[in-house]
Amino acid sequence: MYTPAAFILFCVACTVLAFKRHPIYGLYLYLGMTFIFPQGRWWGHIFQDLRLSLLAAAVTVAAVVLHRGKLKPKPLWLANPPALILSLYAALMWLQSPWALDLKEHLSGCSFFVKYLLAFWFVYRVVDSKEKVRDVLLALVLGNGLLGLYAQFTGRDGDRLDGVGGPGIDDSNTLGMYLATGAILGVGLVLTQKGWRRYLSLACVVVITNGVVLANSRGALLGLVAGGLVLALCKARQHRAMFWSFALLSVLGLAVIVDQAFIDRMVTIQDVTSKDDEADGSARSRVEIAKAQLQMFKAYPMGAGHRGTATLSPQYLDAKWLTKPEDSSQAARSSHNTFLTTLVEQGVLGGFLYLCLALWIVVAGRRVQRMRGPLDDPELVTLGATTCAGLAVVFVAGNSADYLLVENQFWLFAVMVSMLQLAAQRTTVGGEAGDVRGLRRMAA
Repeated sequence: MYTPAAFILFCVACTVLAFKRHPIYGLYLYLGMTFIFPQGRWWGHIFQDLRLSLLAAAVTVAAVVLHRGKLKPKPLWLANPPALILSLYAALMWLQSPWALDLKEHLSGCSFFVKYLLAFWFVYRVVDSKEKVRDVLLALVLGNGLLGLYAQFTGRDGDRLDGVGGPGIDDSNTLGMYLATGAILGVGLVLTQKGWRRYLSLACVVVITNGVVLANSRGALLGLVAGGLVLALCKARQHRAMFWSFALLSVLGLAVIVDQAFIDRMVTIQDVTSKDDEADGSARSRVEIAKAQLQMFKAYPMGAGHRGTATLSPQYLDAKWLTKPEDSSQAARSSHNTFLTTLVEQGVLGGFLYLCLALWIVVAGRRVQRMRGPLDDPELVTLGATTCAGLAVVFVAGNSADYLLVENQFWLFAVMVSMLQLAAQRTTVGGEAGDVRGLRRMAA
């Protein structure tokens, strides 16, 4: 009884504050719907018929419009490369509708992509200061901390941890990727914040890391390592000593919480290239699926539409690599590589746009790495490095899973663009007009 009452109080408070004070409270409400997902909890039956995420998004958009005069001016959101690339990708998906192999799935994918673009827009508009960068990242860390608690209470079923998060986070690989991004963001907040924010972030990192272990995802571990390397390379010099001290403690802590199931699962990474029948089948299937997807791409160079890999898989894969869902008579296999997903589903243009997006992350990381001048704010630099590291987690983990439609990357892109604009504003000399010119240059 107390849990649904607390949830309702949270919703009411965020809604009122979003209209009274700042639209970031609407964003908190939206993120809360994603991470809490009340419909999937034992106490959430009273919310089953409500589209809470849609309502939260509507509140956030309305609050942004209401407070548009109070929010700091920013360049048009489509003027930044990630928003432009993602918008072009969405347009490409809609244009493919006439020849999509599974029109129902394709239209669903198009709708979700547009929804996530909307989330990109309101995160971009809300994050108009360094403090808002910090607050959004802290909200994401808290959300992932909640997922870590759910994972702890649910426990593994064998070596898997499925059904913990809401839609889009309900499989162990995606859950592990979300948690890995949360762990990286938490480390960045520990480095940059003081007082209760630092200690709260530290507590969340512990819970989240335990969740990563329980999720038992090889891709998530690789993403976590990649994110750690990006943060190590791009952080501000002032946070170097604390970072390496924290890294050492993290390795020691991870050695304490890992279990044999996690170790056994991670060891099977080497089975990807193995031809031994005793090798891990899940790892070996990645190579077979990738080979099949290249053949699909040759047959459909302009793309087969959303979920094209699953639709075509019976024609290109041996039956032993296919899976048969309990609620379906059709055996199929989904993509396990985001880049190959773009090639099969959106064709050569989709693959090109995906590579452009990945290249922008590299360029953004280099920009952050070069921010070491006297006018650069070390806290903002490390927060930017942390956001870039979070994106690295998504893209590296996406080499072993399909993360084309994972929403956290849209949030992180919006935060990353905003951080670069804030950094440009701080270092541009020449008053208000110069600030605007600097913002436009960084958005170009």
